Amino acid sequence: MTFEELPSSRRKVCMRATLDVDRYLTPGWKRMADGPLPTFTTARPRESPGYKPAGLKQCSPDVLQRWAADAFRYPPYQYCPQHCLTNKEGQLRLPNVEEREVILGFPRGFTVQCMGKAKQGSQEHVDRRMTLLGNSWSVPVVAWLLGQLGCVLGLNPALSVQDIVERTAPGCTKDFQTFLQRPPMTAKRSKVVLGNELRLVRKLCSLISVKGDDLLLQASSEDQVRYQRLRAAIPAKLWRWRTVCGWRWSGNPEHINVLEMRAVLTALRWRLERQNLTHCKFVHLVDSLVVLHSLSRGRSSSRKLKRTLLRINSLLLATQSHVVWAYVHTKDNPADAPSRRPRKRKWVHAQTSD
Repeated sequence: MTFEELPSSRRKVCMRATLDVDRYLTPGWKRMADGPLPTFTTARPRESPGYKPAGLKQCSPDVLQRWAADAFRYPPYQYCPQHCLTNKEGQLRLPNVEEREVILGFPRGFTVQCMGKAKQGSQEHVDRRMTLLGNSWSVPVVAWLLGQLGCVLGLNPALSVQDIVERTAPGCTKDFQTFLQRPPMTAKRSKVVLGNELRLVRKLCSLISVKGDDLLLQASSEDQVRYQRLRAAIPAKLWRWRTVCGWRWSGNPEHINVLEMRAVLTALRWRLERQNLTHCKFVHLVDSLVVLHSLSRGRSSSRKLKRTLLRINSLLLATQSHVVWAYVHTKDNPADAPSRRPRKRKWVHAQTSD
């Protein structure tokens, strides 16, 4: 950090830190040029360029073509090659929403919950997330400003710019909670070490909420909250998954929450009956908050959910097993795709982490 004197008798703060650019980008993509990226703006798709778009004169015909193909969503200068990312095929694109989140210092997927699940993944959802990021502040900058004030007041130790960048980077390993909240941008692991997976499960079992039956992810500096409204998803890519069964529901149409609860019962029966894993404590991921809350409480006001929930409680009681329930987002749920396959797979052997 340095200070520069300005003609107006003011001083300009210049914050510099060393970072690994690849940590902030999707694997397989890289920057076209060095230097800072332009300011992230809101997403405003339209049918025409609009009135006096910024940077129009400095754009080449290729840049204008990319701008038009993207429905004039951002100012035209943002589509210049030096502001884009490229891959091995030579394709060009702007930083996507997850890359913008981690560049601004937010955890990856921080803005996913801005719309309901029915609209998540749509272009409207992406534009909403981009707009939220375009209207936000840079987390490292705000953290440094508040850190300077907190240091004077004795609320926190002095943190350098490099310390703040490391703590807000994806894949930060300062502590276990931070690592889970800020998963790396890398793809799923190709190698699995069973001992590490077991240690991970045991560590997760220690992060229970005040209710004691579900996982609680929050920053290490936060006080433990009694009610958690926005749940942080467990990064499922920390494990390698195998499909042991999968089929489409062929009975009478039922509510999705009822089917989700039945899927939990099926998984428990496989673990307890087929694998004979009793008298143990384990972590189970679900992507339905309704099911998660019902399971963590052990009860539900819904009669349809209660029937399956009572069977789950009976199984756990009879086998002296204890489950720590955790939330995983639908797009990261490894059991989501097998549930949509047209054919049934027989039960197969697979390793589990208890």
